[in-house]
Amino acid sequence: MRRLLFAVLLAATPAFAQTQDIQVDQPWARATPGAARSGAVYLTVTDHAAAADTLTGVTTPVAGMAMIHESIVENGVAKMRMLDGVRLNPQMPVALKPGGMHIMLTELKAPLRVGATFPLTLSFAKAPPVTVTVTVLAVGAPGPAKAADDMGMGKMDDMKDMPGMKP
Repeated sequence: MRRLLFAVLLAATPAFAQTQDIQVDQPWARATPGAARSGAVYLTVTDHAAAADTLTGVTTPVAGMAMIHESIVENGVAKMRMLDGVRLNPQMPVALKPGGMHIMLTELKAPLRVGATFPLTLSFAKAPPVTVTVTVLAVGAPGPAKAADDMGMGKMDDMKDMPGMKP
């Protein structure tokens, strides 16, 4: 009975990973259309240590490179720039989300498909590395909490942009 209860509670808990000091919540990516060679990962990181830490890098086996990027607008032009790191103040969640800071994946080894998962390892200046499981949502999905049925299937309109899919 305890095992069944634990399994039910685990299934109902949002995806997250945590070391003693670092917590990573809701890691997700959008599906990539056709032969796209890049994608992005979004998540929230919280430092529960007494002192600040810094997210310094990311790696994943699904891409040749994974980098921390920030979307900015300069002189009316939208741009992305690579960041050396992201400062994590204690108890202050940092959201990497569409239109802001995110993890850029380049040289994808295969398209990111709806419903697939893959590992992503985050490195920190002080805390040990944290590996999370990223869930791929539909093209254009707003995020895991807003995706249709919380199952990553997106809206039917989102599916029309996916190769081989029809609404």
